[in-house]
Amino acid sequence: MLEAFRRGDREALETVYEEYAPLVASFLARGFTFVSKGRQMHFRGYHQPFDLENTLHETFARAFGERARLAYDGLTPYRRYVIAIARNLVLSELRIRELALSQLVTVDDGEPLEAVFDSMSEAPVGTTPPEEGGAEGAYLLRELASLYQQFVDQLEPNQRVFFVARFEDGMTQVESGRCAGLSHMQSRSLEKKLRRQFLRFMQNHGYLERCSDRRAPVIS
Repeated sequence: MLEAFRRGDREALETVYEEYAPLVASFLARGFTFVSKGRQMHFRGYHQPFDLENTLHETFARAFGERARLAYDGLTPYRRYVIAIARNLVLSELRIRELALSQLVTVDDGEPLEAVFDSMSEAPVGTTPPEEGGAEGAYLLRELASLYQQFVDQLEPNQRVFFVARFEDGMTQVESGRCAGLSHMQSRSLEKKLRRQFLRFMQNHGYLERCSDRRAPVIS
């Protein structure tokens, strides 16, 4: 699989995309913490479908480029690798388009955002961002939370236990399977099934519309 991925084999790229697109989309929607000039900042996430889809597509366009494919060592968890690409893409966009995107960033100390996008560095993974500000942002957050809960609620009991353990609590695939009373093989199959279902569910509600179930971004 690693050799096929490094060659740029389309089937391998489609498999990787299907596996990790929902994870990256969730990361880009939640946002993350970073540090700029010694100040802790929060990127509050993309909540407009167009922005989210564009950044998701560009993340995988970069991840599937020849240089990035060959740089992946096969040992580092790929989720960490692709999330790093997504994070760096967002920070790069913030530097380039600081005026247009400054409303998506908050500063802990309340100082102005003047020149704040210089010398950015990453904060530890897993830091929880603050709540989205503004009426529109709050509405979009509620809508996303509602859609997420609708998806979780419609799952069968063991699927729901697995999904929450895997994607909310951050457990490994094996640990999540144990919580749901599943074997390792059953856990693998269920995770793939749930990723596809979640992607289709979000598409049906107007999010991630350009991300097809079995199609990775075309790399020229």
